[in-house]
Amino acid sequence: MGDNKRWSAADFAALLWVALHLYTSVSAFGYGLYQTYTTRFWILLTVWLLGLLALDAWLYAAGRPGLLRFVKWYWVFSAAMAAAVILAAELDLIHDVNGILVFGVLCTFLTPLNQLLAFTWLLFQWLAGLPGMVRYSGGCGAVLFVCVIHFIYFAWLHRRAKRREAHGPVDPGAGTVE
Repeated sequence: MGDNKRWSAADFAALLWVALHLYTSVSAFGYGLYQTYTTRFWILLTVWLLGLLALDAWLYAAGRPGLLRFVKWYWVFSAAMAAAVILAAELDLIHDVNGILVFGVLCTFLTPLNQLLAFTWLLFQWLAGLPGMVRYSGGCGAVLFVCVIHFIYFAWLHRRAKRREAHGPVDPGAGTVE
């Protein structure tokens, strides 16, 4: 994942989060309705979210340009898939099982769409008491927002890491002689 052949602890942490992500994504899709989630599954989704936040913080501190570039493009892909879901729903492209639906379902396993929709579904139900379809469309908008914010964050981190690699560690007092 990184630029060189050695893997760092951040690379392994990202790989562990990817495994957790795929497991929770497939499980979230398997349950289908957010009302049927068990307490154990909500705990798993909370672990996923806390893992994402911890990985964000870890990559802030120890991310290398190669890994950050990969994560940046992952969030671009996730934002594009969230936008495609919103567009497909608005254009009423998904009627029954067709190629768009199959491709969309496969892409939701790779993106955080299933997990974040579960959180927004619950949040919009508890806070606003919104009906199901409004919760779903609002959830898709919230997922798109989270993905875009993550892309901006990782684009900034990637640029910062490339600058740091080109100029060495940034220490304002490193070259001064008194």
